[in-house]
Order: sequence, then C-alpha cells, then structure tokens
Amino acid sequence: MIKLINDDITKSLKLINDESIDLIFTSPPYWKGFEYESYFNSYKQYLDWVTIWIKDLKKVLKNDGYFLLNIANDSETTIKAFEILNIALNDWKLCDTIIWFVYNRQPANTNRQLTNQTEYIFLLRKHNNNINIHKERIHNDNIFITKNIGNVWKIPFTRNKNSLKKTIGGKKDWGHSGFPKELCESVYIKEK
Repeated sequence: MIKLINDDITKSLKLINDESIDLIFTSPPYWKGFEYESYFNSYKQYLDWVTIWIKDLKKVLKNDGYFLLNIANDSETTIKAFEILNIALNDWKLCDTIIWFVYNRQPANTNRQLTNQTEYIFLLRKHNNNINIHKERIHNDNIFITKNIGNVWKIPFTRNKNSLKKTIGGKKDWGHSGFPKELCESVYIKEK
C-alpha cells in the first residue's frame, strides 16, 4: 500500500507506526533561495532541522529497510551533501553511494564555478547485515553508461509544466522540481 503524506516531516513522522516502512527515498530542500525554504534563517538552523528528521526516520523504517538520501551540493554550500551524510552517519550505516549524473542541468550562471551535474544518493541502513541489492530489478539500460549496473546513473533533470514559475519581469522559468520518477523506480531493492 502506498500512502502519501504532504506535511512537515518532523510532525508527520510521529503519525507513522514504528518499523512499518520498507524504503525511504528523500530529497530534502536545498535550504535557501526558494519560497518553501524561507523558514530557515541560517544554514545552522537548516542542519539542525536535518539532524532531527534523519534521526527520527530510523524509528519508522523496518530493521531490514533502506533509506536513500538524495542531496546535492550548491554554489553556497559546496560540501552540503557531505555535511548531511556526516549527520546521517551518527545513526545510519552507509552501504553505497550512487552518483546521479544530471547531464541536462541548467548551466551555472557564474564564472566562479562549473555547472553542477551531479547529485548524490546515499544508500543507508540501520546495519550492514544481509544487504541484497537486486541488480536484476534495475532494468533501465538507458541510465548506465556501460553495460555494468554501476553507481553512476545518467538520468536527465525532468522538466514538468507544473514546475513552471514566474520570475521578475513576467518571464517564465523552470522551478527546481525536476526529480525524475525513473530515479525512484530504479532503486527499488527489497524483495517483492
């Protein structure tokens, strides 16, 4: 059964039964610059918030479940993905790292840095026992650069007309909700 909860994670996790979830796949907010992230007054406040829900996820995930954390670095916090991974490692075991190669990302509008074409997906568990990544279920040949089912996944940023937003001057620009469904479909690793 799939149940979608659209709420603040620090509140909604309290409504979920302990050890009832097989797979958690999350992509937290970038932390600033977008309307839905305006309640973070500082990067420290953002990291404090991350620390709360990363710890609380452990209670709702089954003992043999998987937690996939998708996070990217950005121009202001160039090590954010690793800072958040470090927070997660206080409560979780890192089993693997997938590099999401976002080859069609909008170019960086600065000469201070290159265009970021990668995001990380950290595969985490409560423990390292009985890990079984079902490679045979990852059947999307279009995401791999070689014939190997590896940890670099080439999946384009998905542009969706629903993510269109208005910018200053009335010009339309794409929002940042380009998380592709293929990314979620490709990581299902538990027994069916």
